[in-house]
Amino acid sequence: MFAKEWRSEIRTRYALNTLALFAVNTLVVVSASLGPLGAAPGRSSETLPVLLWLILLFAAAAGLPRSFVHEEETQTATALRLAATPSALFCGKLAYALTLLAALEALVAPLFLAVMNLDVARPGLLIATLAAGGFGLAAGSTLVAAIIAQARGKGTLFAVLSFPVLLPLLLLAVELTRGAFAGGGPPGQGGQSGLGEAGVALMQLLLYDGAVTTAGLMLFPVVWNP
Repeated sequence: MFAKEWRSEIRTRYALNTLALFAVNTLVVVSASLGPLGAAPGRSSETLPVLLWLILLFAAAAGLPRSFVHEEETQTATALRLAATPSALFCGKLAYALTLLAALEALVAPLFLAVMNLDVARPGLLIATLAAGGFGLAAGSTLVAAIIAQARGKGTLFAVLSFPVLLPLLLLAVELTRGAFAGGGPPGQGGQSGLGEAGVALMQLLLYDGAVTTAGLMLFPVVWNP
C-alpha cells in the first residue's frame, strides 16, 4: 500500500507540489508581512509557534485528503477493499502521510527559522515536538480523509471534522514549540519547573498520538466498509 501510494504520487506529484507550494508561499507572505521577529523575544515566543503550526496544518489539509479522494474519483476504492485488509490499508496510507509530513517539516522548519531570524534555545525539544506533532497530524488527517472521501464538499468537510480532532494536538504542539524557542516550559514558567512542564506536555502529545492511532485502527474498518 505504501509503495503503491508513492508510485502514484511520483507520477502525478499532486500532494508534493501542493504541500511545497502552499508552505513556501505562506512563509513568504508571513515574512513579508511580519518581518523577522527574532529581535523581539517576548513577541516571537508567543506568536511564531502559532504561525509555524498553522502553516503545517493548512499545508497538510491541502494535500493529505487527496490520498483517499483520488481512490473514489478514479473508482479504485472497490479494488482496494478487495485487495487489502482495512488495517493494512490504514497503515499504508498513514505511512505515506508520515513521510510527506516529515518532508514538509524538514523543508518548512529550517526556512521558518531562517526567514524569521529565530534562535532555538532547545533544538532537541523542537525536533521531538515536530516528530510527535507530525505523527499525530498524519494519523488524525488520515482518518478524517477516509471519512470525507465519499461525501460532497470534501474540502469543507475536512476542515470541519478535523478541527475538533486536531485541536488538542495543536495546543500541545504550540506550547512545546514556545518552550523550545524560549528555553523552558510555557511562558511565565522558568527553571526546573519549565523543564518539567515541557516533559509533561510532550508525554501528553505522545499519548495523543497513541490514542488517535488506536482509534484510527479501530474505526477505519467501519469507515472504509460502510
